[in-house]
Amino acid sequence: MRLTLYLPDRSLIDAPVSKVIAEAEDGSFCLLPRHIDFVALLVPGILSYTRTGSASEEYAAVDEGILVKCGSDVRISTRKATL
Repeated sequence: MRLTLYLPDRSLIDAPVSKVIAEAEDGSFCLLPRHIDFVALLVPGILSYTRTGSASEEYAAVDEGILVKCGSDVRISTRKATL
């Protein structure tokens, strides 16, 4: 999968990943490469992801936003985020 995290003025993350964990209003969820296409409204929280070929998780703090998984692309748009 390819994770892209968009801010209003730039993209903060653009990397191949094997797993993404995010938090929506009804709780956290995990996306793996064969997950169906998916749309979720995100709440402020911690986004964790594992880069392809790595065993360690990386983290980003995100404000509310939207996540769209379409095929192998996972795109997140939010106003504020930090690594």
